[in-house]
Amino acid sequence: MFGKVFKKTEDGNAAAAPPGTPSPSDTTSLGGVAAATTPGASDPDFVPPPDAVSLVQQDIEEGTRGDLEKQVREKDANISSLEKHRLEKHQELAALQKELEEERLRQMKESILHRIEVERLKRQTKAVEERLEALEKDMQDKDAIYEYANLIKGVAPKGGVDSQYVMKLQSQLAKAVKKMDATAHQMAQVEQSCEEVVNSLKKEISEIVEDRCRTELELRKQLELLEEQKEEMQAEYDDRIKENQKELERLKEKVSVETSVADLEKELEETEQKLEQLNNIHEMQERTIEELKETLENGGGEAPSTPTDENGEE
Repeated sequence: MFGKVFKKTEDGNAAAAPPGTPSPSDTTSLGGVAAATTPGASDPDFVPPPDAVSLVQQDIEEGTRGDLEKQVREKDANISSLEKHRLEKHQELAALQKELEEERLRQMKESILHRIEVERLKRQTKAVEERLEALEKDMQDKDAIYEYANLIKGVAPKGGVDSQYVMKLQSQLAKAVKKMDATAHQMAQVEQSCEEVVNSLKKEISEIVEDRCRTELELRKQLELLEEQKEEMQAEYDDRIKENQKELERLKEKVSVETSVADLEKELEETEQKLEQLNNIHEMQERTIEELKETLENGGGEAPSTPTDENGEE
């Protein structure tokens, strides 16, 4: 590898270099090999060119990422559209519920007012029938008619018509007409005052009926809510009972394997306490529902508060 290198001495003679000293050409060739084997070793910013496999993988990853981003955008758009549609349906449902409550309130109010009007007409018809019976009885009373005829005959002048008698009758007739006019005026005033009283009473009755209907609707809503809560709590109680039964089975198996009597009694007491709490809450719900039903049957009243269990849950 290394050849002999002759150096010229001071006297011009060539002398052999010590063995192991590389020649310039060898040094040049070695440097070229090192540079070829380690390209960019002296350049920290050198980036090797990518091969074909990495380029294909990069293209596949970019295409997959683009497809995923497109799917995500489409799903976001679908979610936004569904959320908007849900909000619209929720608003429509709220409007329909409000309209339904108003319609139910109006129907209940009209039903109560119609019932009151029917009772009034029945009483009025009964009074008119009684007056008609009394009038027919008076018209068919022959004794009273005979007495009136005798009274008129006794007052009438004998042997012809007296002018003073006629004037007296005219005067009495004028007084009677005047009294009738005064009575008619008084009757008109009484009717007007009675009409005002009746209108005010109708207004008060309408307000009372509306309050009653609102209270009844509120009680019905509370009853429906309590029924739903009862069903949910019943399902929850059933699940808890199943869990407790499983726990009891586990305890039995545990007793058969390895369990002390004290631990078993403690777990049994906890299970019995849980069952007792569930029974108490169930009885409280039943009493509340019965109170609401009795309140509705009695025609309304103050709505009872919703019961809560020991954990503060309704």
